[in-house]
Formats: sequence, structure tokens, C-alpha cells
Amino acid sequence: MCIMIYEDLLIIFELFKYLSINRKEVFFLDIVYIDIRNWNFWYGEYGLCNKSCNDEVTIYLDKEQNIELGYFGITTKPSLEYLLKNEIDKVEDKEFYNEIESFLKSKDDIHYTYIYPRDDEDILRQVEHFAPTNEKEHKPTYIEMWTKLSDYWDINEIKKCVKVLVKEFLHEDVSNVEILGIPTFEETKKSYEEDYALYVK
Repeated sequence: MCIMIYEDLLIIFELFKYLSINRKEVFFLDIVYIDIRNWNFWYGEYGLCNKSCNDEVTIYLDKEQNIELGYFGITTKPSLEYLLKNEIDKVEDKEFYNEIESFLKSKDDIHYTYIYPRDDEDILRQVEHFAPTNEKEHKPTYIEMWTKLSDYWDINEIKKCVKVLVKEFLHEDVSNVEILGIPTFEETKKSYEEDYALYVK
């Protein structure tokens, strides 16, 4: 009984810290925890194929993943260059194409692109952290970082990227980033052989 009450108090304390972040009364965060969405990251990390150039990360306040701080796409310059050459139509996707092209030609190292609510359902999915609003005063539903600081993602580059995201959208200089759910080499190799290798040339 006492253990449950203690754990509940810890969760409440962490939640209070999280709400304080969103009110600009910022507590110092010593550590955040992240989950990397795509298996491709781990295929590259274990040397089974080229390292990934785009991924998605979820950032948590706690190791148990009870309090989500944000969810972001992260994309490198080589991945953006590939999109322009192979996947995006210059006419049909003109606005998106021009946004990528403009960033690649610029001197900026980082650019953020935002998807804003398109309907009432999307309005419920607005991010809860700091983020620019659109003309309707809506926050984004999804944020992607484009970066020239990394050509590919490995553990160190992902951690550096997350620190930038935490600084930008949580207004915190986080000291440590811990990756959750790291698969073993055996698990990764099994997934690679069953779900990936058969479908690539």
C-alpha cells in the first residue's frame, strides 16, 4: 500500500514538472528518455545495412513512458536530397518541394517544418509543448526537424539531435538522453531478415 502511494506521488511530481515546463516556469531536466520508432535505425546501427537518414523519436520525461514530452520526425540532408530527386513531384508537391529546396540552398543548419490541424479531429492532436501557432492560433500536430548537422543517424547523433529538440520546444538544456527499448543484435538480425532484406535489392 505504501509503495503504491509512493509511486503515485512520484508520478504526480513528474507530471507537475512537465506542466511547469509548459508554463515557462521551467524546472531543470537532467535527463529525458527516447524511443526510436523505426527498425531501420537499428539495422544500420548494427551494420546490417546503411545507417538511416530519417527517423522518428518520441521523447519521454520518465523511463516508464508515462509522460510523453513530444514526438518528432528527424531528417538529414542526404534524405532530403533523395526526396527531391526521386519521390517528390515538383509540380504536384510544389510548396513542399520548394521548402526543401530553399532549406538545402540556405546557410541554415536546421529547419523545422510543421503540419497544422486540418479538421476538428486534428485540433485535439495539437502538441502540448512550445511550438509556433498558425493564423488560427493552432499549434502543430506534427513537427519534423531537417538538419545538415548529421548525414546519418547513429546513437550519438540521435542524442545530439534530441538535445536540440528539447532546447527548442521544451526550453531546456538537457544533460542526458537515454534510449529505451534497445533491441539485441539477434533480435535486430531476425527482424532484418524477415521484414527487410527480402524486399530490397
